[in-house]
Amino acid sequence: MIVVIGLPAYAGSAAGEGSAGGLAVDVAAGARARGGVVELVGKVGDDGAGDAVVVALGRLGVGHAALLRDPARPTPLLSVLAVAAGPQAADRAADVVAGDSVADPAAALAADRGEDEPRIDVQLLPADPAARPGLEAGDISLALRYLAETRVVVLAEPLPELAVAAVVEGAAFAGARLVVLVPPGATPPPLPPEATLLEAPDVDDGSFGRLVGAFAAGLDAGAEPAAAFAEAVRSSGWESVAD
Repeated sequence: MIVVIGLPAYAGSAAGEGSAGGLAVDVAAGARARGGVVELVGKVGDDGAGDAVVVALGRLGVGHAALLRDPARPTPLLSVLAVAAGPQAADRAADVVAGDSVADPAAALAADRGEDEPRIDVQLLPADPAARPGLEAGDISLALRYLAETRVVVLAEPLPELAVAAVVEGAAFAGARLVVLVPPGATPPPLPPEATLLEAPDVDDGSFGRLVGAFAAGLDAGAEPAAAFAEAVRSSGWESVAD
């Protein structure tokens, strides 16, 4: 079993059907697509958006037995905005968000673009992390104790020091491989030497989460980290670039 730890967000769609989004969801869905049994440990608000996230996870085949509800804070909303960068970019910006008139919407996420190309700005609302649901050490300890068949643990987002320690302790108790994702340029938390630390890109169209999900599925199948990562890179269409 693969356990992904992180906060899912509500992401709307053009069709009006809510879905689940965020890096933790991308990783969980990527691992499930590779055949893994996946549980998401997280927290959402006790609201309609939280209900929609639960339904969306079910459609993805991602387990949510350890998804908690926070009665005091709302489910985070994933806001994807296209910002016009030049005088003729406004219409193209709308196309990128809708995914209608752009042959390769992911290309709009490239860092190097022309004057009239729209920029994609992904925001999590509320903007203040203290206003969103948060995972505490006790939540994680209880979840990992309950999910007894865990073979791989992926920590998909920064957590308070005590919560990270609970992740490390829970993974060690289960004898599970530990994968920790950190934001670009962030100082990594204290981790055991056998853990795998991966830095997320500045801008992502979901492919990084799918890569990590494929990596986790390889570890869950018994591959060594180096071999699992090489296969995840190859099968996900990424390229290894030497400095």
